Amino acid sequence: MKITNLKDASSVSGGKASGLALLNKMGVPVPAGFVIDDTLNLEFNEANILEIQKFLSQLDSTKKLAVRSSARAEDGASKSFAGIFETELNVKNDINSVLDAIKKVNASATTDVVKAYANDEEQIMNIVIQEMVEPQIAGVMFSEAIDINGDDVVLFECVEGLADKLVSGSADPAQVIVKVKENQLDETGLRVEGSLLNLSNLKNIFPFVNRIKRLSDRPLDMEWCIDKDGKPYFVQARPITSTVFINKATKNDGIVASRGYAEGETYVIDENKSDEEIKYAIDNFPEGAILVAGVTETLYMPAIKKAKGIITEEGSALSHAAIVSRELGIPCIAGYKNAISLFPTGTKLVLDASNGKIIANGVEDSLNTKKGFEFGELYCFDNALKVDFSTFKAFFELTYGGLMLHMAGDDATSENMEQVEKYARKVFNTSPEQHFDDKYLWYFEIERFKKLPFYNEMNQKMMEIVEKKDSKMLDTFYNDCLGMLAELVNYKMNGANDSEKLIIDEIGAATNLILDAMLPLGYALRQCYFDSSDLCKKYNLSFNDLFVDNDLKTNDSTLMKIKDFLSSVAKNRNAVYEKICSIGATSPEYFELRDDEVIKTCGYNQNATIDSFYSSLTDSDFETIRLIMEPYVSEKKNSDSIVRRK
Repeated sequence: MKITNLKDASSVSGGKASGLALLNKMGVPVPAGFVIDDTLNLEFNEANILEIQKFLSQLDSTKKLAVRSSARAEDGASKSFAGIFETELNVKNDINSVLDAIKKVNASATTDVVKAYANDEEQIMNIVIQEMVEPQIAGVMFSEAIDINGDDVVLFECVEGLADKLVSGSADPAQVIVKVKENQLDETGLRVEGSLLNLSNLKNIFPFVNRIKRLSDRPLDMEWCIDKDGKPYFVQARPITSTVFINKATKNDGIVASRGYAEGETYVIDENKSDEEIKYAIDNFPEGAILVAGVTETLYMPAIKKAKGIITEEGSALSHAAIVSRELGIPCIAGYKNAISLFPTGTKLVLDASNGKIIANGVEDSLNTKKGFEFGELYCFDNALKVDFSTFKAFFELTYGGLMLHMAGDDATSENMEQVEKYARKVFNTSPEQHFDDKYLWYFEIERFKKLPFYNEMNQKMMEIVEKKDSKMLDTFYNDCLGMLAELVNYKMNGANDSEKLIIDEIGAATNLILDAMLPLGYALRQCYFDSSDLCKKYNLSFNDLFVDNDLKTNDSTLMKIKDFLSSVAKNRNAVYEKICSIGATSPEYFELRDDEVIKTCGYNQNATIDSFYSSLTDSDFETIRLIMEPYVSEKKNSDSIVRRK
């Protein structure tokens, strides 16, 4: 048996002990104590008991003790084991009480909970024994976090008394966010959110936090407390296992504890049920369900490992559910009141923690309800910024509704989303609303389409029509585009070479995108929304009223023009896709078959894509096609319409 003073502990004694030794070396206050190594193999013989008594005699006999796990794998850079092992608090400083506590902590190392969390890896258990502190307030602190506006901050979460109820998620904390300036706390940039607490002594810990930030080579997740005399102590330090982002409070005071997206049926585990019912619920938790619970106890771990996402009624960004869900890369909403009654077992649920939304049985219960236009869903691409991350691409969109992120759903891993979130907060000073939709794919199609003849001119004409809201110009634009496509298809069938055939197919797809999506579901809606907004408020109307056939109960000429234009947009859009397909300019399967057609037509190898084809094109490939298109897209002098080919 080996026993070591906490000041001298190494990594052999486990993450908790070595973390406390690190804090001691930094000169910050840590309650006195020692660590016993390899306690699963500890023999409770006379010699060992006397050695433990010797170290106990060096502690304050008037204080109770905390007997805590310090497993070799615990509090590491990849796994925290937060709340997984037992902790025995308020243990009497006598040998029998301490030995009983050691046995209880040892027993927690071989439970099903630990096996599930550690993927059946055998644990090497060490045990820390420390003097207890009677705290006025206690909590958890992340020495590095990123605020909603991109500022570097330190995050404190605080409760009255012991911090165990914060970590378990059974208490709602006060959240203190302190801005960091030149790697030190800036007390002028402090704000408090959440529960009301007496935080008058919290600043006593700030000098030690500054020392830790100055001396530590990595960000730390720390437990701390302040006693009734105002003296601060640190009782745990471990590496932060994932970036902490400060999120806005939800509508019902819920907190986005771990970002991400999941769909599935809910499965409730209610801690108020009997032990037998809880065990049955854990053992029968279905793979891929969304866990709904009051709090997530450590014994829920086998179920959590199967869950796609988590919703808890209690808890915070630093509770057990939050930490574990971030480690597992699954979405989590903590502190969502009445979740068990709102989302009983079997509820079909979309948990969109990245955007603060829950959709239950098709009904949205938005955490941050937005009223008005969903700008991120519009097929507008004029304010987009592409960003090439190390292993994936995404584009950000600056809209009047805020910053939007568009990326492929397959790329939305927890690691990638952390990169995206950090980039957005640092570059744009805000958190983006996330979209995993077709708009991401269309952005990159448009980047290709810009190389096609007259594509940019067609976009310019579209914007002119939208700005003027001229229904006659709109009808002419649609008719001319359809006429142009018909003539291109005719050339494709009678004389075009293989390369020209592929170009004509791409022009058909590009024109369809303009006529079927960008104009009617993008720029026209956005322009009309802006131009009608003040007038709708004036006449107590909603934007949706402009789409309904009934009387607006106003003769305002501007509103009537917008209403008529929107009607013309809808009429043209409703018919255009079918017309383009009937001409033969596109088909529902076009994009699925396109790469195969490129490989077959151009003789490329199997790894080739449409980008290979575009890279090979030169101006000479467009000569005849330009001649066919030019009369439809060139302007007559003093004319507002596209000229038809005679």
